[in-house]
Amino acid sequence: MKKDLLITLLLLTALLGCTRLVRIDADSYLNNQSSYQGKHILIKAKLNEILEKYEAFKDVSVEVTAPVVYFEEKDSPAWFLILEKDGKRIRGYEDKYKHFIPPDAVYLARWAKREGGEITAMGRVKERGIELDQLTYKGLIVNTNAPPS
Repeated sequence: MKKDLLITLLLLTALLGCTRLVRIDADSYLNNQSSYQGKHILIKAKLNEILEKYEAFKDVSVEVTAPVVYFEEKDSPAWFLILEKDGKRIRGYEDKYKHFIPPDAVYLARWAKREGGEITAMGRVKERGIELDQLTYKGLIVNTNAPPS
């Protein structure tokens, strides 16, 4: 009996502690930033919006879609790609695993660049661009935070 009660309480605590991801557009966020403080949000933004209003997006999770114009395939301190749209560029990078190039991310970037398609990058806006969490192209999703095997 006590064991069942303990398990129930642990599950209830875990469920109540989970935060739900709120997806919003950039205009909604920019018009009412204070109402999103402390919430787990993902902002769908255009590349130029992020660059023009950088301070508003700093340290916030964003989703941006743009063509890949360059990606790093060689061993470097941080794997990265460059997204460009309407003459604006942003660097998407993964520096969690130093000197490791995520093969799935390279494949996805190479595929999108070769076809001239737009890749969707999700990550947190940082000083050097977007620290990537995920890349998506044609329904294929790559977790850029996956540890090297």
